[in-house]
Amino acid sequence: MDSLPLCRMADEAAPATTTTVASSDEKNLVVSFIQFIRHKVSANQCTDDQVEALEVAVQCMESAFGLTDANYAFQPSKPLLDVFIAAEGLPSGEDKLPEPTEAEIAEANKLKEEGNDLMKASQFDAAVSKYNEAIKLNRDPVYFCNRAAAYCRLEQYDLAIQDCRTALALDPKYSKAYGRMGLALSCQNRYEQAVEAYKKALELDPNQESFKNNLKIAEEKVKELEAAAQASGAQPNPFAAMFGGAGGAGGPGLPPGVDFASLFNNPQMLSMAQTLMNDPNIQNMMGQLMSGGAGFGNIFQAGQQLAQQMQQSNPEFVEQLRRQFEGHGPNEGGNEGGENNQPGQQQ
Repeated sequence: MDSLPLCRMADEAAPATTTTVASSDEKNLVVSFIQFIRHKVSANQCTDDQVEALEVAVQCMESAFGLTDANYAFQPSKPLLDVFIAAEGLPSGEDKLPEPTEAEIAEANKLKEEGNDLMKASQFDAAVSKYNEAIKLNRDPVYFCNRAAAYCRLEQYDLAIQDCRTALALDPKYSKAYGRMGLALSCQNRYEQAVEAYKKALELDPNQESFKNNLKIAEEKVKELEAAAQASGAQPNPFAAMFGGAGGAGGPGLPPGVDFASLFNNPQMLSMAQTLMNDPNIQNMMGQLMSGGAGFGNIFQAGQQLAQQMQQSNPEFVEQLRRQFEGHGPNEGGNEGGENNQPGQQQ
């Protein structure tokens, strides 16, 4: 069972480092993917809503990876989709992955056991590689959950959370996946979401003591944070967490030149946010998003609904926001296309 603790808490933040987001090869890969998106759009293979979502995705990728118009001078020898199909494509005429054979299942289980042994030896990168090989042969939820444990030990918590969600998509009654997701969320100091994950784990396995103990720890952390907020007398800002605590101009991965610190402390913005958060429909929608129960389509729909609510409640202020964001995009040159627990035993 998962035991205590090997993840940084709020008062044990990782040391600040300055690194390049992407190498030249990685930027070329992103450019290739963006070109794939633009070909899909230009071929009229998307709905209007999908086009809008893809345009936002392109802008976010350009900003996050620091792409400029000069990066689009790269021309791959083969389209990215052709490269992917050659390496990982489905058999001709198939629309889903084939079921594993008995031999593949046996080999995958052997690889999983080897990964478990590597975890015990604290060789976490090697364990991930073994789980990768096992998953390629057989998409068993246990393998995803075990790989999530390895990712937690490597402090790659987003990857761990995604693996837990994949495991739950394959087996919605897999309690350990909820429990391990709670660990990863706690390691990111996302205690409210961790509480929900542990509660779901306990619904499926009420007698599991580690779930009970970890739930208690997460609930205590939530109370500590609430008490600290009340003691400071500060009103919570509903938008600040959405941008990773972006402070001054821009913030990581955000358009340069936009002063998010003043934006999110703007009385009109806070008033509008508080009004939105008091709407039962918005509360229900946000609850689904925070619990990880919403897919991409629902997330996009949620964004549209929020935008509509904001437009209706204060159209003048929304127009001010639109003007502020315009002119601060990632390509101003005019690119036209454009908790405290660690994983223990494995299964």
